[in-house]
Amino acid sequence: MTGPLVEVEDLVVTSGHGQRIIDRVSLTLDRRSRTGLIGESGSGKSITALSILGLLPDGLVAEGRIAFAGKELTGLSERQMCAVRGNDISMIFQEPMTALNPVMRVGRQVAEALRRHQGLDRSAATGRVLELFTAVGIPQPERRVRSYPHQLSGGQRQRVMIAMALACGPDLVIADEPTTALDVTIQAQVLDVLTAQVADLHTSLLLITHDLPVVARTTERVLVMHDGRILETGPTTEVFATPSHSYTRTLVDAVPPLSRTAQVEVVRRERRASSEPAIVVDEVTRVFPLPRSTLTGSRDHVVALDAVSLTVETGETFGIVGESGSGKSTLARLMIDLDTPTSGTIAYPGFERANHARPGPQNGTVGQDARNTRASTLGSWVRRSVQMVFQDPMGSLDPRLTVLDIIAEPLRSLGIEGDHPARVRELLDAVDLPPESARRYPHEFSGGQRQRIAIARALAPHPSILIADEPVSALDMSVQTRTLALLADLKERFGLTMVFISHDLSVVHEICDRVAVLQDGRLVELGGVDDVFVAPGSPYTRRLIEAIPRLDGS
Repeated sequence: MTGPLVEVEDLVVTSGHGQRIIDRVSLTLDRRSRTGLIGESGSGKSITALSILGLLPDGLVAEGRIAFAGKELTGLSERQMCAVRGNDISMIFQEPMTALNPVMRVGRQVAEALRRHQGLDRSAATGRVLELFTAVGIPQPERRVRSYPHQLSGGQRQRVMIAMALACGPDLVIADEPTTALDVTIQAQVLDVLTAQVADLHTSLLLITHDLPVVARTTERVLVMHDGRILETGPTTEVFATPSHSYTRTLVDAVPPLSRTAQVEVVRRERRASSEPAIVVDEVTRVFPLPRSTLTGSRDHVVALDAVSLTVETGETFGIVGESGSGKSTLARLMIDLDTPTSGTIAYPGFERANHARPGPQNGTVGQDARNTRASTLGSWVRRSVQMVFQDPMGSLDPRLTVLDIIAEPLRSLGIEGDHPARVRELLDAVDLPPESARRYPHEFSGGQRQRIAIARALAPHPSILIADEPVSALDMSVQTRTLALLADLKERFGLTMVFISHDLSVVHEICDRVAVLQDGRLVELGGVDDVFVAPGSPYTRRLIEAIPRLDGS
């Protein structure tokens, strides 16, 4: 067939209050093409895709013309659209854990689409699922088809979603932020699988994302969206190299240097730390027991950290990188005293200096009491002096509390006296939020604003150490840039030591002084960030750096 695959003309989507969410959008998608749709959160990317599929949330109304392969989709009944979804047009969602049925085996979920749309019997559908799992690179497909979603890694779950989307050989696959939460190496593998499969099946791809380097790596053409309108369109390489719209230029400028080109020149930076250690991790091992096997009665275990030793110096920004399961978050929980090492020690010289005059007896019953008292005192010191910013602010902020109560909560729980509302106003000003924010609830803010609230809460008890665990991984690049600048400013203003944990190496390269690389719970590399990124000593570190998608497509 000839002609465009998808034609959207003058699409308008309005809410029940008459607000225009999509404002007269027109676009075309060619057959066998790979197109990127980029823009910040709230720009209308996902709503545009859902309009094509007829899956708009309740309360939203679409007007305009939408045609697929010459067939008008506007005005089709729900029954008619069900025949199109999954068979002719399929979608890969951002979070497979919410898109997959948690109580159904993944093989059966993929087979369900084949039986419904292709009319295959159980045996034929199972055989096709095995072929699909093999094609998308899922290891041991015969075993994995019988797994539940929670038994698979994030990358494996996303591969299941790709297999499901491609099962019926659709003409168009819409991928909505399919790699946002994945490590760079897993992200590269998923993108390679996706592009290879759509090429083999002669399928068109619409990739929706805020990650410009991912678009550069994957697509031939790009559409730039902002406030419900298409601002710019053209070949991906041309738009990113010479953007014609100021908004596109803003998005391009927000890309970290390491994500621009593999040939980026690294400028050696001044060390911003004193020689005094803030945290000393000495031969720390953390072992987690697994549930006892119902077949053998034995109990296995997982070594999350294996004899890790490192020192975080006072005043520096210390990066910790590695793939999912490498032990990054486990180490963070140990540093903030939310968990206890199986062996080894974590020391805080600041606490030792504050309590050096009270060594206590070393043996006997009295000595044990003194050690218990010291442990209790250390716990109180850590809760005040070491604070954490979590990855998902919507999950870490209590939705029933106002921002005033959220930020003041650590002050109350730690028994810190003073004018709490005044402290909240001071912190809101520090994170660039207006004073009236104190009366609002978390759901009334954007993702970047919620992360600023989480940062303000962490700063409330005047900590000396801030641990940030994937604090910008879910944010748009422009919002990410502003959040990183805010963290750097607050660090200098309040004299903080910061531990920054991330799977995004380009972000770590931008803001950290030194970096530790973890692999399977072991420390494989440690050094100045420029030294590690210019000349990585570990093949694993080199592999992580090479997997970073670049804006120039390399």
